[in-house]
Amino acid sequence: MKSRTGAALILVVTFALGAAAGGLGYRLIEKRASAVNPRNTPGHLVKEMAEGLNLDAAQKARLEEIVGRSRERYRKLSEQFRPQYDVIRDQTRQEIRQILRDDQKQRFEEIITQIDDRHRSNPPRVPHH
Repeated sequence: MKSRTGAALILVVTFALGAAAGGLGYRLIEKRASAVNPRNTPGHLVKEMAEGLNLDAAQKARLEEIVGRSRERYRKLSEQFRPQYDVIRDQTRQEIRQILRDDQKQRFEEIITQIDDRHRSNPPRVPHH
């Protein structure tokens, strides 16, 4: 019975962590890609397009405005949906708590704290297309 409960716990925790990671995955990958490859920054995008398209100064300035507006729109969209992600995350955690024995609950809270700390130290960024 213990191995069955343990397997179920691993499955549920894996699913919950996967769902949380999937919700933030794209933005985290974008952030890390920018850190590893400076070519993945908004400034580089503007520069690359300005050079590749031979934009004049006025066109480059407009492109910068367009990219800036787009980033702001992505940020607002992220803010709009963040509460919904939080509700799902919190509901999932509560459901997991309900299936745990008392001796498992403390370790679960430690794991959740570690995950939350990692997310706080690596805040998601909005895409910069």
